[in-house]
Amino acid sequence: MPISHDDCRPYLSATLFRITTNTEILLGDLKKDIIAVLRASVLPKNEASSATRSFSTVGDPEELPGGLELTWLAYDEKRPPAWYARDDLKNTLHHLVVISSREDVLAICFTDGAARQTVVRAIAKDDKASFKHIKKMAATDVEAAFVEDKVRTLWLSGAHRRSLVKPDAKVLSGAELENALDPLEDQSYYFSSVRTTSSNTELAQDGRNAIIGTSPKHARIWLGPCRDWNQFTDRLAKVLCQAKRSLDEGDKNYTPIPVLARPTADVGDVEHPYGVAIIVPEQLLADVVEGGGDDRWFQQFADQVHFSVFEQEGTPDFLARVMWGDEQYGELSFKFEAKGGGVQKLSIEKLTWDETKEHHEEILEVCTDQENLTLYFDTGHTFARGQFYLTQFRDAQFEDWRWVDMGAAGVSVKQEKPLDGKRFAVETTGDDEDTSLFGLIVKHWPNVEGMGDSTGWLVCDDGAGESADFIHLDDNPGSAKLTLIHAKGSGSENDSRQISVSEYEVVVGQAVKNLRHVDRGLLHEKLAANGNGVLRDAVWYNGIRQADRSGFLGALADVGSDLELEVVVLQPRVRKAELARARAEIEGGQETARIRRMQQLDALLLGAKANCAALGASFRVYADDA
Repeated sequence: MPISHDDCRPYLSATLFRITTNTEILLGDLKKDIIAVLRASVLPKNEASSATRSFSTVGDPEELPGGLELTWLAYDEKRPPAWYARDDLKNTLHHLVVISSREDVLAICFTDGAARQTVVRAIAKDDKASFKHIKKMAATDVEAAFVEDKVRTLWLSGAHRRSLVKPDAKVLSGAELENALDPLEDQSYYFSSVRTTSSNTELAQDGRNAIIGTSPKHARIWLGPCRDWNQFTDRLAKVLCQAKRSLDEGDKNYTPIPVLARPTADVGDVEHPYGVAIIVPEQLLADVVEGGGDDRWFQQFADQVHFSVFEQEGTPDFLARVMWGDEQYGELSFKFEAKGGGVQKLSIEKLTWDETKEHHEEILEVCTDQENLTLYFDTGHTFARGQFYLTQFRDAQFEDWRWVDMGAAGVSVKQEKPLDGKRFAVETTGDDEDTSLFGLIVKHWPNVEGMGDSTGWLVCDDGAGESADFIHLDDNPGSAKLTLIHAKGSGSENDSRQISVSEYEVVVGQAVKNLRHVDRGLLHEKLAANGNGVLRDAVWYNGIRQADRSGFLGALADVGSDLELEVVVLQPRVRKAELARARAEIEGGQETARIRRMQQLDALLLGAKANCAALGASFRVYADDA
């Protein structure tokens, strides 16, 4: 029996397009080309069995809301069930495609999500003649037209680099979520999809507010099921009218959810790259060395790698010199290519590479894997996971800085730990000749600001799976204090060095990841379990090296649970004078690269402080009093 539109009540889910070069485009031509694409794509590439699509003859409706043009098609699809290995059983699925336009705005509704993706990709490639006249609506246009406040559901994805302590994505539900977001914790997320209460009363039905779902990047909106065909076409006409009205108004500055980062297609002003952060997932540690040998070299590389960035003026492209400590491994080229629709493809190419260096192949692989990288730009942008983001930074400032006169103490700000070649020279840590940050800690903690003698218990736990670089215990009765210390050398020792967010992101990420070790019981168990390796005697009491960890573990067990908890980051990249200049520029209302870096760093450190506070620990950062 022929299918009549009067018997249909489609779910209103539409992909939106603009008619760009031919406003008199015939919907019938689009219909024919869509059928051709669906016929050609019926068999998935990974499916050995047969599948077919049969298209029905349907008549277009004669009565439509004013200004709406519409055509539609119906088809059935027969294919074996996914769970069945033979070809003699077939499931039959019935689907609709509705193509409608109003002036120069066009919508295509699919009941089959897989078919929608196939056709939208074909349109993007101009695979058929009629496809050349339409373009998917830009994400900013879709957002401006349909995303409002009174947010009901948010699908969030992270603009931050992948972290073990922060979700890659999360879904939130509520009445007005824009008021429930955490300005610090959530500012590194962007929404991929959102449902908001529409202010367009014409879209309401049955006395209820209309809730519009939107996926701006995919130019898709959805309103849900319709009572009948007439309601479907009426609401579709109003959706196209709303889109057209918004396009004509042309205001794209509205930000309904200002807390969140915003993916941006406007990258014309992205320039002045200054930092590359690399965080190697811990699961790689077991795989990078053939034969399962000692992987400490890889941890040491991850601790000491830094990139010297050389920008190419007026573009986001740059060259980066890869350094392991003071050793140069080579140079990489980072180039961006626009792929349409605001998408930017990043290509990382090897320019020079020293193949005589140890582990050069593994290191090249790590440094050219985009999943490990976050790129920072002075224009306030970051690039991660194939997309540029512009974070809406808060005015809050991180104030818990402590200052150490590195120059007066004879500390080499670039050197994290004493080395014998590339090996961590545990046995010389804290010696008179040790000018590293580790040496500073062993000689002076917790009296490092005044360069007083070391007091209390101190144990080094540096390495893969560490709880911290150092753990300090002040076991004085009534004032017991446990401190986890994470140290990282500066990538530059220049007296005029500027703020670098990327150098703090690495060490702060380690500090947050290891927060669980502020639990005294977990820390005791962990340090006892690995107390017989190369770090066996990396233990000091009142500055004197001990034979093993037994004294420290005994003191930790005796202090009980009533002790102060603290997490410390020691990273001398920031100079006190440079921070003061940034604060002065912020106070003066200026717009400078220094301010944007400071805002990014404030956001990072305030987020870490909030994580520490949730576990009852304070958080401080020690930097260079220069």
